[in-house]
Amino acid sequence: MNLLFRYLNHWTGPDPRRWAPMLAVYYLTYRCSFRCPYCSDGQGIPYYRLAPDELPGEQAAAVLAAIRKNCSYLVLTGGEPTLYEALPLVLEQAAKLRFRELIFTTNGYEITPVLPQIASAVTSLVFSLDTLDETKADAWHGYGVGSLRRILANIAEASALPGRRFQIVISSVVTPGNIEDLYSVYDYARQRGFLFAACPQLVGVKAHGDLAGSERYRRFYDFLISEKRGGAAIHGTALYLEHMRDIRKFRCHPLTMLVVSPLGEVFYPCLEQGKPAGNLLDEDDLEAIRARGRSLYGDPPNCDNRCHSACALGFGLIFEHPWSMASEAALQLRNALRGFGRPSVAEVTSSSCSNPTG
Repeated sequence: MNLLFRYLNHWTGPDPRRWAPMLAVYYLTYRCSFRCPYCSDGQGIPYYRLAPDELPGEQAAAVLAAIRKNCSYLVLTGGEPTLYEALPLVLEQAAKLRFRELIFTTNGYEITPVLPQIASAVTSLVFSLDTLDETKADAWHGYGVGSLRRILANIAEASALPGRRFQIVISSVVTPGNIEDLYSVYDYARQRGFLFAACPQLVGVKAHGDLAGSERYRRFYDFLISEKRGGAAIHGTALYLEHMRDIRKFRCHPLTMLVVSPLGEVFYPCLEQGKPAGNLLDEDDLEAIRARGRSLYGDPPNCDNRCHSACALGFGLIFEHPWSMASEAALQLRNALRGFGRPSVAEVTSSSCSNPTG
């Protein structure tokens, strides 16, 4: 089933017997050496505190093959995926499977050893960058003095990679403590031709309480919306950015995504609710896994601002407001014709699954 038919399947009313994901998210590991203060899964637990269990490389490659059978657009994430020991093997397998889009998220600290494999498999390389203030960044990372300098040097190395075909994305988490810093982070991305993405800090699945109603927070998103409408390379539609600014309610379509744990477990109906319904190593039939999920947990709820996940919001808007996707596609095409890069399915769908807060 190609992407258009999957879209129509969800837009016309999901068939209760069919799971047709438009995007898969595979958490290779929950381990991370950084201690960013905003890190949070859907239950409010930092990823680095979750169980460190993960699959050997051969089994992770088998999970990738099962994902590819069901979806051609993939995000590889963590935790920090560069800490996964068999990452070169996984990236080589991903290249062989020929995903149409493969997004890789990282804090950037240990990226350079795997840049050759990334170059062969990845279409979008997403770096987390929340401030250019060295003192603040090093303190937030909790990994010693010099971490920001090393990350910026690694981003420069990735950008200068000969024959680079992957897009570089700078992804920022908007917190009460870094709003003013993000203007310079955006400018850093703009000057280098990188795509910029910003998502609010989540506490569990809700936007941080100090952001809702904050004039500084609203001004930053107003700035992004203005830049976006002027043709700047900013992730998400203007409507998506308005929803982020206002922390608006939205209707979720959770089965647009296939979310897989480090052990190959499939979360039903979404990551935020965190309920395993099956394992791709045991079966790769999503209809059977969905049937088991319905039997165990019931039909997916009609979520109405149950969370403010960037992924959920992005997909929710393209089904509830499909015209916004059309306008974004037109903008991406215009930018491509002007030499600002090619349109990306991941961008057109506004699926900001690069957000490390889950």
